[in-house]
Amino acid sequence: GSWNEPYFDLTMPRNITSLVGKSAYLGCRVKHLGNKTVAWIRHRDLHILTVGTYTYTTDQRFQTSYHRDIDEWTLQIKWAQQRDAGVYECQISTQPVRSYSVNLNIVHHHHHH
Repeated sequence: GSWNEPYFDLTMPRNITSLVGKSAYLGCRVKHLGNKTVAWIRHRDLHILTVGTYTYTTDQRFQTSYHRDIDEWTLQIKWAQQRDAGVYECQISTQPVRSYSVNLNIVHHHHHH
């Protein structure tokens, strides 16, 4: 690709652990986005969750916010559940599509005995 093509910040964590019932945050940093868009996809069923800051899914627990100062597109999953665990892909609408996958682990609170 040419020098001004979008690319991912590869230092972003690819493994996220979040608690059941809390919000999970998955980060994706894209440089030189230009006129392309950033989408978050659930790998399990290839369901498009968000495109830009627009939520595509009917599940309103999913929401993406854009932090301009650090070029970060953060997917928030509210009230994370066990079934939300798995791989999510941050995709740039280039040809071909570029993707950065993040694995989400959901754990229960540690109980004190």
